[in-house]
Amino acid sequence: MKKIFLLLLTGALLAGCSDSFLDTVPLVKKTNNDFYKTPTDMDQALTAAYVTLVAVPTGSVLNAYPFVVSELMSDERFGGGGDNDLDPRAICDFKITGSDMFESAWTRYYTGIFRCNMILENIDKPAWGSAAAKGKVEGQARFLRAMFYFDMSRMFGEVPLILETKPLNIPKTPAAETYAQIATDLKSAIDGFPSVPYSSALIADAGRANRWTAEALMARVFLFYTGYYGTTDLPLVGGGSVTKAEVITWIEDCRDNSGYKLMPEFKDLWPYSYITPANSDSLSYKYAVTNSLSWYKETGNNWESMFSMNYSTFASWSTSIYYSNQMDLFFGWRAYTTGVIGNGWGMGTVNKNLWNDWSDLDVRKRASILDVTDMANEGYGSDYGLGVDLHDKEMDETGFWQKKYIPINVCVKVATAGSKAKAGWHNYSVNLYGATNDFQLDNMQNIVLIRFADVLLMHSELTETVAGINAVRHRADPTNANLPPIAAYSLDALKAERRFELAFEGVRYYDLLRWYGKGHLDQLKIVLESQNGVTTFNNGVWGVKKGVDFRIETGGFLQIPNKEVQLSEGILVQNVGWETGTAPVYSFSCK
Repeated sequence: MKKIFLLLLTGALLAGCSDSFLDTVPLVKKTNNDFYKTPTDMDQALTAAYVTLVAVPTGSVLNAYPFVVSELMSDERFGGGGDNDLDPRAICDFKITGSDMFESAWTRYYTGIFRCNMILENIDKPAWGSAAAKGKVEGQARFLRAMFYFDMSRMFGEVPLILETKPLNIPKTPAAETYAQIATDLKSAIDGFPSVPYSSALIADAGRANRWTAEALMARVFLFYTGYYGTTDLPLVGGGSVTKAEVITWIEDCRDNSGYKLMPEFKDLWPYSYITPANSDSLSYKYAVTNSLSWYKETGNNWESMFSMNYSTFASWSTSIYYSNQMDLFFGWRAYTTGVIGNGWGMGTVNKNLWNDWSDLDVRKRASILDVTDMANEGYGSDYGLGVDLHDKEMDETGFWQKKYIPINVCVKVATAGSKAKAGWHNYSVNLYGATNDFQLDNMQNIVLIRFADVLLMHSELTETVAGINAVRHRADPTNANLPPIAAYSLDALKAERRFELAFEGVRYYDLLRWYGKGHLDQLKIVLESQNGVTTFNNGVWGVKKGVDFRIETGGFLQIPNKEVQLSEGILVQNVGWETGTAPVYSFSCK
């Protein structure tokens, strides 16, 4: 069974005591008065903080994750879904469907931030066995708080910076102050974490932050802040700054000493490479068989996955659906006769401009995108019926689907005794991990948020050298016949390499945002609106993709939930371009 450390803790774990006329000790709840006293308490509190990476306390699951939202906002994905699925197409078109559309993200992140603040406020209470033990816990809490604020800052722009657990009603914090706190937290985490290289002996810590993930995130934060806001350094709390030279030192430490590395085969990073005759009876994925693929899986000896959102078999309708990977479900084929690609909600269809821009000589093209008309090479189970089968009113249908994060099925002729699987097609997680055989609950693929290939590409960008770019290209083409080494660094070469190596991994929109920057959003508007005019099927009707209207005044950021603005009684101000009555509302009629 898949091992995972994210165990759900009750809200009572993090709640304070209520006033009472009796001075009693709670017997059935943990509170901040009788908790946080031991290293075990702290580890459980950390678990609760990690849970918020996947948890959705309220509102839409779709709108809670920047991984999904940024993919739909990029120039490479359309909204898709059925004709009644307005949210994904609204996100793609830079519109809204309601005044609190992104409440789930806002609530999720501040829940996680509160939990990290609680840990840091109580970090000196336990009797720590060593400074390293304390540093490991404090480093994780600071890493998570930094990641939560970084994600919020990329989604919403300026947000209130809250660093304590008492109730506060404050306005937006200037971006420079929030990023100074992010950088300070990451610097403290880097300094506090032990320098232990990742190895298969550390499987128990898979999915947890460490020195190396903090160094990688620092580089990502530096590149975004300096790019978007047009600065040379990243500020620190109390004065001073993080310089490019320091970031290069850290990213080289991560590259050279972390133990992480590129895996030999790009195609084996993704679950579709598991669907071979050895794992799927006689029915397998032709692409995987033809290319002799063998999935590295997600733990142990996968040395490329550095930090991820992890999922478990706990998902059920009585616990919560978010213990399973709902993002894979969003991107699955809608109302499809099940084969290798599993059923889902049909969101995030691929812009065929990406397919056309991508060289056929680059093996990552077909390793990342599936062309439903290419049965000769793909062989995904049965005829897709592009333009003929309506796929339950599928919208924005192009015939191209990404296949890094999508439901992947195996086929068994006869179910074994005691298995949850029935004969026929079912998600590979049912086989490997004993997941519930329900297409809405059984996706358990990890979402990799930091991959070592990105470390190499960030190093090339920071140093303006070609070593990282060429290492990534060489992995894709060991013969150098189709992807020869680049002789001299250029930003255009770096941009192309990131586009093709990291496609569909939640980074494209934020890369575009930082490369053009706050002062050149008119150029970003041209790139994003190049999607207009791409022909698609909409509920079986061949039409034209319309509606993408990037509005420069928004700065590229999203609407703050109006509920939060109203609760603040005027303290929190709505983002420009998203004010009530002015924000464009997405609507669709089949008439």
